[in-house]
Amino acid sequence: MGSLLFGYDTGIVNGSLVFIADKSQLDLNAFQQGIVSSGLTLGAAFGAIFGGPLADKIGRKKILTILGIVFSIGALGCAFSTNIAILIVFRFLLGLAVGSASANVPVYIAEIAPSELRGKMVTTAQVMIVTGQFVAFGVNAALTPLGSGNAAIWRWMLGLGTIPAIVLWLGMYLVPESPRWLVSQGKIDKALNVLRRIRAAAVVDPEMKEIKDKDAQDKAESAEQATFKELVSTKWILQILITGSVLGLIQQFAGINSIMYYGGQIISDSGFSTTTAALLNTGNGLFSIVGAVLGMFTIDWLGRKKLEFAGLTICGLALVAAGVIHTAFASASWAGITIVILVYVYIIFFQGTLGPVTWLINSEIFPQRYRGIGTGVTIFVLWLGNFFVGLLSPVLLQWNMAYTFYIFAACCVFGIIFVAARVPETKGVPLEEIEKYFRNKYDK
Repeated sequence: MGSLLFGYDTGIVNGSLVFIADKSQLDLNAFQQGIVSSGLTLGAAFGAIFGGPLADKIGRKKILTILGIVFSIGALGCAFSTNIAILIVFRFLLGLAVGSASANVPVYIAEIAPSELRGKMVTTAQVMIVTGQFVAFGVNAALTPLGSGNAAIWRWMLGLGTIPAIVLWLGMYLVPESPRWLVSQGKIDKALNVLRRIRAAAVVDPEMKEIKDKDAQDKAESAEQATFKELVSTKWILQILITGSVLGLIQQFAGINSIMYYGGQIISDSGFSTTTAALLNTGNGLFSIVGAVLGMFTIDWLGRKKLEFAGLTICGLALVAAGVIHTAFASASWAGITIVILVYVYIIFFQGTLGPVTWLINSEIFPQRYRGIGTGVTIFVLWLGNFFVGLLSPVLLQWNMAYTFYIFAACCVFGIIFVAARVPETKGVPLEEIEKYFRNKYDK
């Protein structure tokens, strides 16, 4: 539910903005629409960087319970907003919850899951994010026809996010605390009781020993955790930080969230009615799920760098083709549906390559001592990139949709050059060897 809410609250704006902007409602211009949309992602940047440390203090279960409450308040606040200022405040509040969920949901799943199922269970978080977007697009498609006589339908679109939020809020009372967090707090008996509840009896004692040993190791290392000053002053570590941060910006400026947030507008501008656009827009969510599932099964097979190259190349070509058709063949009967198909192709390849690979590479390139603070900074930068894409996309699309596609395609070309020059292949490479690569290249 935490990941689904991540997807729902970022995706629901796709179909609701056209009604929020209506003169009978909040009467927003293109830039104000961008602020409403991107207010959430700005909040997410801060939620991501502060959510992890807060969970370390109060516990995984408690933070996710609190997030359920925040998601509920945020959704209701958005639904009952009477002006743009109130709406932005509650979108920012939702963003704090989204960012914190993006940091804490995978951690909780990883800490609670059996080791043999951990990889697939953690990856379900990514699948549920795009499922949440699919649900949002489905809600938009179902409610958009009602908007022809009642522009206030956007309040229902935003407010329905309360339902999964309440499920998260109340559902967290039924699940156990992370045994690993309990051990880190010295609550050994409670951790043992949790393991007895969720594991076969034969594995409880061995797993408890493993958790206690790892906790002792982490505490021994925590005294040596790096500071931000050291992160930016150590030459080769700074280069890793730059590499990870730019990868996050490339992921965002390849244009995915322009399509996921404003797909309905893009399809409408391709020649379809608002109702038809809302229906076709559900394909964006469906093909996101397809791409995410494909990514689960190819990321350890084809390798990180190959997938980055493939994603950037095909996404860039799809954007250029859509831009050319929109410019040169706009009057052709086949133009609109062809652009929609190209958008679907773009989404499948993005969600199967650039989406998951960027997160994975960032988790692999930092040495252990710098991993926590380093990935925190790169995730913050990624969310800031998301914020600017969401903020500027309505203005760019209103200016010229084809040129907007070309700008994102140019970012894909830059991405190909950057990955070729700066990113090592990390598939099957020990983390120590990755560290050695950056030391040898930049520590001179």
